[in-house]
Amino acid sequence: MPDRKVYQFDKALVQGMWLNDPQIEVVDGLIESIKQSNVDPELTDQSVEFVKGTALPGMINLHSHSFQRGLAGLSEYKTANQDSFWTWRTLMYDFVSSFDPDDVYQVSKQLYAELLRGGYTTVGEFHYLHADKQGHSYQRIHELSSAICQAAFETGINLCWIPTLYQQGGFGRPLEPKQKRFYLNEDQFFELIEQTVKQFESGPDFHIALALHSLRAVDVQVGQRVVERFRSIYPDRPIHIHVAEQMKEVEECLAATGRRSIEYLFEQYEVDDKWCLIHCTQAESHELQLIADAKSIVGLCPTTEANLGDGIFPADEFLALGGRWGIGTDSQVSANFSAELRMLEYSQRLSTRRRNVLSTNDKSVGRNLFCQAAVGGAQAMGVRAGSIEVGNRADLIVVDNRHPSIGEAEEDRLIDRMIFCDHGNPIEQTMVGGRWVFRQE
Repeated sequence: MPDRKVYQFDKALVQGMWLNDPQIEVVDGLIESIKQSNVDPELTDQSVEFVKGTALPGMINLHSHSFQRGLAGLSEYKTANQDSFWTWRTLMYDFVSSFDPDDVYQVSKQLYAELLRGGYTTVGEFHYLHADKQGHSYQRIHELSSAICQAAFETGINLCWIPTLYQQGGFGRPLEPKQKRFYLNEDQFFELIEQTVKQFESGPDFHIALALHSLRAVDVQVGQRVVERFRSIYPDRPIHIHVAEQMKEVEECLAATGRRSIEYLFEQYEVDDKWCLIHCTQAESHELQLIADAKSIVGLCPTTEANLGDGIFPADEFLALGGRWGIGTDSQVSANFSAELRMLEYSQRLSTRRRNVLSTNDKSVGRNLFCQAAVGGAQAMGVRAGSIEVGNRADLIVVDNRHPSIGEAEEDRLIDRMIFCDHGNPIEQTMVGGRWVFRQE
């Protein structure tokens, strides 16, 4: 028998339109029908669950390194005359060097519970920690990936597991000793995929994508073979890569190849709408055009990019080209989407000296940011989500209109207040695949 439930909300954002008293029918975790209800919630109707508040589509977190949750807030001290991404990376390597599978499981489980409270219903786990503390493969090659997937399963978040290939320490350079835990050869990498999928694929909240860590970490010929082999097995699944995060990376790519990072990526790979390019903070105008034309997603992680001093992605210019994007939490200095979207807009205001930079003529800043991030994130994860509509996953959040940060604002103003009025968490409940996985106490 199918699992059928019907929910009625005070209001919901349905396919870009605000509906009063919408009744949403969910069958086996998918939205079967949506209609405006004439059922009076004061009347007893055992077949309908009445939910106070405003329903919004759950946000998609397209880029997470769950193990870095344990480091968040612990690297804010001086280690060099000029601290940078690269000095932070050394601290991160030191931190993760002692992690065992249970540590990864515990930290991931805590993070995923926090993400659910923060309004994320799907997380993309860009996972490159594969080997033990000595750099040797575990007897179960997917030991660490299994820990992450189990943590996601137990918290109830929808997981896109993104196994990540990481084989060299820079263009033509071997791995550094502290990077040995990241290494797998090509056959080991596909054994990892096979074993993890075998264990978790039966669940409706498990999906797979592929990641090449970066151009500097994967030789281009190896990367091409791995992408081709992956697509022969999973032709429609996404492919992710870090690219153009730091100027040093771009400069090294120029020295090694004669091309900037994004230019080189497009020359060497068939980048299309299945690709998600993480960060792109050093992108120039012609590179933004390449990405927009390919309909690829740019994965922005604004709080991490600010924390690490990466730079400011030219979002205003990219959106004017029709560019697509989503958000991720990356190093986990934040675990709610409001912080990411607020940082994104504020960075544009600081760089352009204007207000309401990422708004449109018909949408407020908050509404525009929220909807584009949700839809772009869903594309990057390869899931039917990001919008409340028939056929999509029943992944949504319920906002308490009476919360002090909302102040009984409605519709677009409600989303604006969620993002730009930071006075506590107004999310009352979170649903993933038709199941309530978080409720405020």
